[in-house]
Amino acid sequence: MVASPNPDATSITIFGATGIQGGSVLRHLLQSDKPYRIRAVTRDPTKDSAKKLSELGVEVVKAELGDESEVVKAVEGQDLVFAVTNFWEHGRSKELADGKRLMDAVKSAGTKTVYWSGLMPVHKLSGGKYTKVEHFDTKAEILAYAKDRNVPIVDVQPACYMENFTGMMLPRKQEDGSFVFALPVDPASKMSLIDCGSDYGAYVRGAIESGLEDGSEVLACRQEITMPEFAEVWGQVNGVKATYYPMPSDQFKAVAGEEITEMMGWFSDFGYYGGKEIESSQKLLPEGVKVNTWKTFVEAQDWSKVLA
Repeated sequence: MVASPNPDATSITIFGATGIQGGSVLRHLLQSDKPYRIRAVTRDPTKDSAKKLSELGVEVVKAELGDESEVVKAVEGQDLVFAVTNFWEHGRSKELADGKRLMDAVKSAGTKTVYWSGLMPVHKLSGGKYTKVEHFDTKAEILAYAKDRNVPIVDVQPACYMENFTGMMLPRKQEDGSFVFALPVDPASKMSLIDCGSDYGAYVRGAIESGLEDGSEVLACRQEITMPEFAEVWGQVNGVKATYYPMPSDQFKAVAGEEITEMMGWFSDFGYYGGKEIESSQKLLPEGVKVNTWKTFVEAQDWSKVLA
């Protein structure tokens, strides 16, 4: 499981290569039976995770998305690029500038295809009902910018991370020993889920190796289930009773803020992907590659601290 040294192998630059999405893409390409020359972009090539990549034959380079010259060097001479930007670290304006800078770089470099980690245009698709879900809308705006400039691009949209439910969205233990998941999402609405760190890269690899045409959209989602079903599965795996409480939006907003509350409203009213089907994206998964359901994800986690 090492990168190919063959100069004729497909070359790809992976941004965020030591992060949850880029790291998943890199691992799945290393596991492929097709050869790839991989250039991994990180802000700190000296950290241990970056050094380990070098040991696997990966070219590790330093680049800050805010530095135009570093971004240009990172994509020069590469056939493909996996691109991801960070909203939560810097906010909308910087993410938008970084994304546009990156798309300009790949356009000038003559990259064959960019595989973009995008999200739905919530403001547009909700008819203006939800205007504050900026971490979705900014990525959609970057995609639109790329298309306007004829950047060859495939949009691979990760679903809601299952990993979120091991941290900020843990269930609450009740006095009777049962557990409650609480979100402002209609119990009849389905949540779109992916074990991102493990499986997102499988969808990107599938998109690459399927030869999807410019402008294609991939919905990187393993499963869609209602929150009551979600809670029931968690409880069954852990041998406890778990239920779902549809928390009032104003109550949730006081804890989570306006943006996340509107995002939950979007999930509830329109669905994570705005009602689009996920089945065709499942067909892109490479042969023999298995991705986690919510049940298999829960089974693989250590919940001892939550259950205590």
